[in-house]
Amino acid sequence: MSKKRIIACLVVRHGIVVQSIGFRRYLPVGRPEIAARFLNDWGVDEIILLDITAIAGGRAVDPEMVRRVARGCYVPLAVGGGIRSIADMRAVLQAGADKICVNSLAVENLSLLTEAAGVFGDQCLIASIDVRCTAAGYEIFASGGSRPTGLAPAAYVRRLAKA
Repeated sequence: MSKKRIIACLVVRHGIVVQSIGFRRYLPVGRPEIAARFLNDWGVDEIILLDITAIAGGRAVDPEMVRRVARGCYVPLAVGGGIRSIADMRAVLQAGADKICVNSLAVENLSLLTEAAGVFGDQCLIASIDVRCTAAGYEIFASGGSRPTGLAPAAYVRRLAKA
């Protein structure tokens, strides 16, 4: 029998954990390290920390924020946001992340994701997918859900699985 797992996602906007309302409005919740500590205490199996403002700001997620969260995190920690290179991945992992979560990178440069799997291992990478319903059907979006890609979800997932 498969085990049910609870994976919590902390959405970070400008360094603060937020609650998203329709991906358009955001209510501040608090500091990421405090939120992660609560999730640990509540018994989650894994935490995903996503900096949704990193890519728009042209930067990767802040390794210092990852370090603060990882210090009090006792479950696997996956981190994403603006990651564009092997060096970005290495910095996040050295800061204490157990896994890397990418979205736009997987859409734009799948070969780099394959290279990263060779460097860090398949188990270290998560491809995150933003899907929206459009007039033409379901479509994959990138850049924090702001840029349509023209990719159909089923075909895209098959492409990811082969990478």
